[in-house]
Amino acid sequence: MSIDGLPQMLAANPDRRLRFVSLDGGMITKTFSQVHADVAGLMSELSSSGIGAGDLVGLLGPNTYEWAIADLALIGLKCVSVALPAEMNVGSADLREMIERYRLSGLLVTRAVPVGTELPPAVALLEERPLALSPARWPSADRPVLPADVFTIAFSSGTTGSKKGLMLTRDGIENTIEVSSRAWEVRADDDILIVMPFSNFQQRYLLYLAISAGCGASVVPPERMFFMLRSLKPTIILGPPSFYELVHNRVTAASPLARLPFVLLDACAPGPLSRPLRTRLGRKWTGMYGSRARLMFTGSAPVPPQMVKWFQRLGAPLFEVYGTTETGWIAFNLPGRHRIGAAGRPVEGTEVEIGDDSELIVRTKRPQAAGYVFDGLETAPSVFLPDGGIATGDLGRLGPDGFLRLTGRKKNVIITRSGVKINPEELEAEIENACRVARAVVVPYEPGGLLACIAWLEDDVVKERAAELDAYITRANAARDAPRRISRVVIRPAAELTVESGLLTRNFKMDRNAVVRVVLGGQAGAP
Repeated sequence: MSIDGLPQMLAANPDRRLRFVSLDGGMITKTFSQVHADVAGLMSELSSSGIGAGDLVGLLGPNTYEWAIADLALIGLKCVSVALPAEMNVGSADLREMIERYRLSGLLVTRAVPVGTELPPAVALLEERPLALSPARWPSADRPVLPADVFTIAFSSGTTGSKKGLMLTRDGIENTIEVSSRAWEVRADDDILIVMPFSNFQQRYLLYLAISAGCGASVVPPERMFFMLRSLKPTIILGPPSFYELVHNRVTAASPLARLPFVLLDACAPGPLSRPLRTRLGRKWTGMYGSRARLMFTGSAPVPPQMVKWFQRLGAPLFEVYGTTETGWIAFNLPGRHRIGAAGRPVEGTEVEIGDDSELIVRTKRPQAAGYVFDGLETAPSVFLPDGGIATGDLGRLGPDGFLRLTGRKKNVIITRSGVKINPEELEAEIENACRVARAVVVPYEPGGLLACIAWLEDDVVKERAAELDAYITRANAARDAPRRISRVVIRPAAELTVESGLLTRNFKMDRNAVVRVVLGGQAGAP
């Protein structure tokens, strides 16, 4: 397949459809034929405005049909799209600053701007058609020099935790699409769920995958996901662990008698033979994801093995996967080839090496990113290594079975004054496996740099589960050497684990700095 050919691929499957759900629950349904016509119309308007091949054009705002159309139109015009984080401000000064900072020829916006906002000439609101903008022009010396194969720039936390501007290539993304299509056996009757913002590149790639495979896709705001999935009936669902925690929490809160049939079936008839029965029985919990889900993937944050185990006990096809924006997919678990607690086996065309400090180094002939631009340049040499490897920043190990197991993030390792290295994520995984907590985070705190565990519990079971946690910590401390003992436990309500609270990033990863600031009042530090 060809990225540049995506607009033409729409015409090849005219009856397939895309569905876009708005925050208020309304839905737009478009056939590929209608999408193709709308893309062609926007390409004509952009071209008439003076936008053309090689121009950097920004896209800003939440997921809408117009966002997707604009992205495909920019691909058709061979522009370089710059996908700005959806939450960025849209005041007049903010828009001008974006154009200046990223040397944009134009900026297309899907966010409502404040009343009275004066739009710079190079800015256009995609909901207002026909489009009218006057491109900004920059001297060649002021524009970033991009490799010829780069077609879009996306922003992420990268492998080191700070903001990165990633130069994504046609060849790398084409490889990611091809690998996914083969491994997942994507079919014409599939419908791929897209929930996170398009500015997170993974979501755009899922849209490209649907178009190239000639299947459907449904785009839903996170706030509406659980209200819509029963009716949308997606077949392929990909998201962070938070997509699945609600069901896991309900199962673990249920009585032992309610869980007993699944425990017995798992023990006496594991595998595909009992799956139809487990699926029927499990729909009282998993039915919120619709009745057609055949693949459910999770990653991008630590995945509790017990959650995956319970989904599979319920007959739901949940599997852990692993990748980075720099490399693309690194490892998959798949039906008939999976291990609970592992990220999967390395994907076709990818080699994984384990560094001396347990960091995962990935080698692939077709990485997604050609490097960093705008943001993150100072960290590029430590990520894109001279010998062609890409350092992921993740810690892990390869088992004798060929499965990759992740153990934490390099940047989260705590080093004590005596030189002891502590991986807090291993401690957190032990706590989450042994205790019924929504999430656990281990950090050093002042005074003295001792370890603290912050655990988030559901409101209705705090007393019971807090006692379980205290008992577990006491037992675990007795078996650990002094630097690894947890000396303080803080209980917090699970309801505060939201992006809006600041404790979760927009990718639903835990923001450890925010946890220290909000929960411990900034009292953290290495011993």
